[in-house]
Amino acid sequence: MISAPKGEGGGPVFDDAWAVLQEKYGERGVPTEWTDITPEVMSPAFRLHFRALKSPSGDPDGADGEAEELIHNPVKALRRYGLISEDETPRVSTMIVNHEKTLERFIVYAMVLVSTNPSTVGITLAKEEEPKEAGE
Repeated sequence: MISAPKGEGGGPVFDDAWAVLQEKYGERGVPTEWTDITPEVMSPAFRLHFRALKSPSGDPDGADGEAEELIHNPVKALRRYGLISEDETPRVSTMIVNHEKTLERFIVYAMVLVSTNPSTVGITLAKEEEPKEAGE
């Protein structure tokens, strides 16, 4: 299991842990920035975006972090990410996969489906455990 390095005072250094996770995501081909993955058959009626996020429990920003904002204030988050425009106020539906898992899960994958007519957004968040190191 990936362990967050310890900083001064013994607490984990989340930025270093996030760097390690970004490397793991890269090995799996998972983007850590919003990426448009819209299949041609879906466009122009829909746009599909995907990325990995820090889990709220693994984010030093806590309730102000990206995953929390996407869960609790999705329109603001999607505007900030540039996935919807400032003048759009879509209806938003959110589904959390593996919701029975605790927030202790360190990895959150997010997919955002934006429909252009009517203006609706579907958000899927999936939690999973940290990737294991070889031999664990």
